[in-house]
Amino acid sequence: MRHSPVRSLSLDLVSRWRWALAAVLGAALFFVSLVLSEVVPSVGLGLDLVGPTYALVGVLRAALGFLAVAASLLVVRRRPRDVGLVADRWRQDAAVGAAVAVGFALLQAIVLIPATGGAGRSDVVANAAQIGDTVGGVFGFVALAWTGAFAEELFFRGLFLTAVWGALGRSAGALAVAVVATTALFAAGHGYQGWAGVIDTGLYGGLSMSLLYLWRGRRLTAPIVAHALWNTLATIGIALWA
Repeated sequence: MRHSPVRSLSLDLVSRWRWALAAVLGAALFFVSLVLSEVVPSVGLGLDLVGPTYALVGVLRAALGFLAVAASLLVVRRRPRDVGLVADRWRQDAAVGAAVAVGFALLQAIVLIPATGGAGRSDVVANAAQIGDTVGGVFGFVALAWTGAFAEELFFRGLFLTAVWGALGRSAGALAVAVVATTALFAAGHGYQGWAGVIDTGLYGGLSMSLLYLWRGRRLTAPIVAHALWNTLATIGIALWA
């Protein structure tokens, strides 16, 4: 059955509005999930937000973040697997993600961090305070590295980038705008780390992970591994150095 141009245009506009709603709803729900992941341990359980507590924060963040994304995708009749949460080619994607993380870690350790303040950089200081000075703190933050990366990549790449692109019409220009918007939002979310953290997370966690997601066929394995492994290496480096 053939649809008239007017009806096709109408359906396209409805689809774009649905994607826009999914982006806004997803951002709101994901923000709530971030807040709850810290409020529950600190206020509900009376735990200090430092070191080992971040393992619990990470578990809550992964679970609540997944629910936030899944609920938002219902607006466009999609599931998490439709935006990249799949096992297809996971070995190749994981290897690529690991290589990206190690490469960036070397660049940071050898060039960027020494040239921009070393152990006194705002993001290094902020993260060192969160990790604390115990082995349990390192393990807690490493756990957060992987669970948090899962939640953030599912939201920022799987939902937000995809939804903004869909809302703008899925052209090449719309994709570029979606990448810029995702990068800006990701960087802003790390404002507590100071200017160094905003720039670093914007370029690596925002821009690089978005490009990696697109390069790997919009599958999430590569950016999750690249994000989580970099956070892991950074945690170990800060614990040994700061």
